[in-house]
This record gives sequence, structure tokens and C-alpha cells, in this order.
Amino acid sequence: MKKKGMPFMFQMMLFTSGLICLTLLVTGLLIGYNQASETKEALSDKAALSANHFAGMPLVVDALEEGEADETLHTLTNDIRENNHLQYIVLMDMEGIRLTHPVPDRIGENFAGGDVDDVFEGKRYTSEAVGTLGPSMRAFEPVYNQTGTQIGAVSVGITTEVLHQAVWDSVKVTILGTIVSLGIGLIGSYFLARKLKKTLFDLEPPEIAYMMEEREAMLDSVSEGVIAINAAHEVIIANPSAKKMMERAGRQIDIIGQQIVDVWPELHSGDFIQGEKTVYDKVVHLESLEMITNIVSFEVDQGHGGALVTFRDRNELDAVMKKLSGVESYAHALRIQTHEFMNKLHIIGAMVHTESYEELAEYVDSLSKIYQRETGVISAHMDDAAIAGYLLTKLERLEQLQIAVDIQGEHKWPSLSDPIMVDRWITIIGNSLENAVDAMAGQEEKKMTLLFDVVDGELYYEIRDNGIGFDVKELPSILETGYSTKGLHRGYGMTIMLQAVKAGNGSYHIQSDIGAGVCLQIKMPYEHHEEEGNNAR
Repeated sequence: MKKKGMPFMFQMMLFTSGLICLTLLVTGLLIGYNQASETKEALSDKAALSANHFAGMPLVVDALEEGEADETLHTLTNDIRENNHLQYIVLMDMEGIRLTHPVPDRIGENFAGGDVDDVFEGKRYTSEAVGTLGPSMRAFEPVYNQTGTQIGAVSVGITTEVLHQAVWDSVKVTILGTIVSLGIGLIGSYFLARKLKKTLFDLEPPEIAYMMEEREAMLDSVSEGVIAINAAHEVIIANPSAKKMMERAGRQIDIIGQQIVDVWPELHSGDFIQGEKTVYDKVVHLESLEMITNIVSFEVDQGHGGALVTFRDRNELDAVMKKLSGVESYAHALRIQTHEFMNKLHIIGAMVHTESYEELAEYVDSLSKIYQRETGVISAHMDDAAIAGYLLTKLERLEQLQIAVDIQGEHKWPSLSDPIMVDRWITIIGNSLENAVDAMAGQEEKKMTLLFDVVDGELYYEIRDNGIGFDVKELPSILETGYSTKGLHRGYGMTIMLQAVKAGNGSYHIQSDIGAGVCLQIKMPYEHHEEEGNNAR
């Protein structure tokens, strides 16, 4: 697993708090800038309003006409300035000479700042400049006499320190709100991270990613097709094996997200999808293919989540079963031969130990005659050594079961060049013999006829027994499910046997009825050894 980094909860908290902080910072800056502008504009309006109000006083007009401000005007100017927190109120004539000033020594001097010229042209305005009292925001207002002639001007100033303090007071609330909001955001992000952590089963994102990689790797390595269907009947998972089988069946579309009824109509069933039914080893057709499927419903959060389908091509399974059946037959034959051989060795050993040499000679002679007789019967109908050896072992077992076997045929089977064909015939012969033995289990007199022949260039095999038989109408059901009225083994053995016939491009015919035994006839093309073909020519 990958090395763990910072826990997901802390990552979530850092991300959300950082996002909240950035958002609040940008919002605070915009709000602060807007509030600063509004505060500055409000103070500007205050200064302009004070200048306009002061310029309209009769005492101001009289002072400008007389060229001097009396004590009453000075007192009034100071009161207005202090009550409205103004830096200064200056009354000046048309030459820019001050008639009033907070500093008495500066009365009679020219107005400083360089922004006074426009007011003498009758303009009203505000500006920022540095005067004798320092930087300030200044409002200018022209003063007119009763005839409408401009006789001077008024300037009202507010120090920038007052302006900055007012701006800070307004922005301070925004900063405080930002800090409180950030704290609330951190607490909220903590609980959000905890909830997400529980939702993710206390797993970290790298752990989830690793599990997903493991799941994908496991699905990719499974040879069976795997399909998951959700409650909406949509395909949500399909491993590579499933996609390959779909392509073999002619489904070239991407099946993820598709309705299962469109992808695999034969599989679609309300019983499966709604979780009311679980199916194992069900044969379901996918176009021309036969799939052995397992369908299991699953639940999510105590509710129906869908179904999981695993499937495999029946032909592949049959091929495996044929191999297993062949191995089982070989092993069984070997066990029988070993057992019989050990019995014969024990008998011979006992005769040697008791020095019964005449009886020993007779016993060995009888074994030789039996072997030659059985070998002669088989060799008269079979040239292939593998099949002949297998038949010899089977005949010994049938003899022990007291089953009378009659072997017939006009043309001898040649030696086969294809090992796969040999394996198919051993599978066919072995399963047919076992089925016949099972069918005659309750009979007092057990008879079996085997016929080996070559007809129209094909190997012909026929087996007849006097067992209980079965209704041929049940054959499709037996081949579909592997079950017969006589149990699983017989039905499954017949299925494997007939699948081997089909794989060898052969044909078969079955005659049977209840109480009348079974007759099975099989024909398959073959290839024999080259040297035998040359001898035939």
C-alpha cells in the first residue's frame, strides 16, 4: 500500500478553511473598499455641507464686505469647527487672504495648498491637499453678496487622520466579521470532514484508491465473466472476460451503463433483479453461446442493490469435464488392474509357498488363456492400443459384475492418429458403459452388446443393454440440467458423452423406453495412422 500522507480530515479542514478564508478575504476587501469610499464620500459631503452653510451666513458676507472678521464671527467659526470635528474653517477674500483661521497668527496670510484658484471662478468642489495644518480633505464654497457678486470664498477642511480613523472604524467591523466567519467555517469543515470520513468507512483516499486498484486487478484476473447490475437494471461492472464473451456473441457496444435487457435479453428477469431468486449453474443462452451462470442478488444499506452475475462458456466447462472424466476413467481402470494384479500375485505367492506347483501351472495356464481370449476378442475389433487397453480393463470389471458382454462388428477400428479423438472415444465408451451398468443394477440377468464397425468412412459404435430404460422425451431436460430420473451421475455422464460426440462432428441416435433398455448409436469421422493408410493402399 502507498505511504500515508496527511489524514483526509486535516486535508478537508485545510482546504475548506483556506477556501473560506480566501473568500472572506476577497469579500472583506471589496466591502472594506466600498465602506472606505462611502465613508470618504460622507465626510466630503459633510465638509461641503458645512462650507455651504457657513458661506450663507450674513456675518460672513458682512466680514468680507468690511474686509475683517469680528470677534463674534471668530467665536462662531470655532464653535462650528469643534462641534463638527472639522480641522479648519477659513474665510478668504477674492485675493486669497484669510479672514479666519484656527491659528490666529495665520490670519491675513494667503491660503495655502495650491487648490484654491477654481473657487474664485465661482466653482464648488472638494479636493485633498497639504496645507499649513497638514494633509486634509477640503471643501470650497464661493460667497456672494446680496447683488450676486462673488466677494470671497469659504474652505472647510477635515484632517486625513479623522478620515482614516473613520474608514478604520467602518472596516474594523468587517474584519471582525471575517474572523468570526472563519472560526465558524473551521468548525463546520471539521464536522463535514468527520461526516465524510464516516461515509467513507474511515478510509483515507489513498486506501480507497488502492482498494479500487485491487478490485480492478482481481476482476481482470478472473477467467469467468462478471457482471454487476444495479436496482435500475443497468450494467455497472463488467470485467474483461465478460466483455470478450459479449464480443464473441456479437455485442460490440460498451455494455457499461446499458440496460441488461438490451445487453442480455435471456438473462433479464424480474425474479433475479429484484432479489427474489438466487440461481446457481443455470444454462442461459447468449445468442449462439450457452453460458453456465450464477446469479446472486445483493443489498446496499439494507435495501436492494442489484444482482451479481458470473458466467462461463459451457463449451469450456465441458472440455474441462471431459478431461476430468478421461482422467477418472484411466485412474479407475488402473485401480482395477492393480487390484486384480495384486490378487493374482497373492494367489501365485500362496501356491509357491505351499509348493503346489501343479496347481500353479494350471492357474497360470488359465490366466494366459483368459487373457488371450479377451485380448483376441478386442484385437479382432480394435487396432488402437489405447482404446483396446481401456476396453480390456472395462471388460474385466464387467465380468466381475456378472454382466454378459457380446462384442460384434464386421470392420476393425484402425489405430487413431489424433490423441484428442482417442480421448473423446474413451469418454464416450466409458460413460456409456457406466450408464449401462447403472441401468442394469436391479436386473437378475444382465446383458450388454457392444458393436464396433466402420461405416461410410466413419467409426461406428453401438451399445445395447437390458436395463430399465427411460422415456426419450425426457432427453432434452436431461441434457439441459444434467439430471435424469436415475440420478445426477447418469444424466451428467450422458451430457458429457454427447458433448464429446458434438465436439468430434459426430452424430448420435438413442432408442429407449421405460423397461425396454437403451440402444445408443454413435458415428464420428476419424483420421488413422499414415503407415496403416499406406498398408491399406
